[in-house]
Amino acid sequence: MPSSIQTASTGSDRMLAKIVATVIVNRHVCRSLSKWIAAHDVPADREDSSLSGMSPEQVGNFYLLLVAICHQTSPRGKQSLQGDVNGHHLRGWDYLSAKLEAAARINPEILCPVYWTNVTVEQVCNIFRDAKLGDTLSDPERRTMLIRDLGEKMRQNKLDCADQLYQRTQGRIATGEANLLQLLASFRAYDDPVHKKSYFFLALMKNSGLWSYVDHDRLGAPVDYHEVRGHLRIGTIQIRDPELRKRLIAGGEVTAEEDISIRQAVHEAIMLISQQSGLRNPSQLHYLFWNVFRSCCTREVPHCEGCPTACSLPERYVPLALDATGKRRCPFSTVCQSVGREPKLLDYQFDTDYY
Repeated sequence: MPSSIQTASTGSDRMLAKIVATVIVNRHVCRSLSKWIAAHDVPADREDSSLSGMSPEQVGNFYLLLVAICHQTSPRGKQSLQGDVNGHHLRGWDYLSAKLEAAARINPEILCPVYWTNVTVEQVCNIFRDAKLGDTLSDPERRTMLIRDLGEKMRQNKLDCADQLYQRTQGRIATGEANLLQLLASFRAYDDPVHKKSYFFLALMKNSGLWSYVDHDRLGAPVDYHEVRGHLRIGTIQIRDPELRKRLIAGGEVTAEEDISIRQAVHEAIMLISQQSGLRNPSQLHYLFWNVFRSCCTREVPHCEGCPTACSLPERYVPLALDATGKRRCPFSTVCQSVGREPKLLDYQFDTDYY
């Protein structure tokens, strides 16, 4: 039995090593992008809602729950998550966050692990249902499973709030015998080997002013499909395998190993840019990249050299999008390797709830 396990593991390692060799970080492009970032005033990383009036324990549980269920709010071929909240029409993460906040203010029990353990699919749908558009939340069954697992594991470990995770680790992200990445990985929603949701949750807790970290340099950048698409197009990572590149141009499917290796390369590129630019804040870079890529570097109609009036780039990032004449375009248009070139690489298809 041990020999067969070792053989399987070795074979898997060889496969992953081969894939990693086909996905590389382009340090030259990273350096160009780093210089651009160093020359501009990058807005601080923050959420648009401050969760005012909530206790620290409620804020921690709000983000632990919200990040756990956040994955692919714009599934290909289906209606994207969207609706109206407090008179504003919102999409994706913005709608998800605002809708959960509105529900939690009416019923604070939503933020308790006991509620998570017993939550039903219908209850999850009710939280995120829009009065006009109805149910636009994709795969509510899987999201409900993630919430239940979160609640069950919290109760098994006698945890009532996320802050107890922080106390048990003494604020260590990735060092020491017990750290936050290890404890978060015990939850099904947070067991991604690239730590997308974990890094995002930890950044939210830092930005809320509630947590600080002993090993703050270990707070990596969360990488989702928007950032994969954007970095593929800018050229900070390169695909050397012609067959894999062909699939990415077509927006085709990838394997789990390919997904991990591509996202790991994007993470490495962001960490490198964070150092080279002097910013030394991967979370701040993540917010910049994520907002630009989901607003300007869209899947089908990227705004490379001219943004339409309907461009959803948040106001705090708009100054970065203005050229010397005042014309608005993608902030990265002067360094992106895809501007004026077709076809453009697309975010790939991969069935996951990691991001």
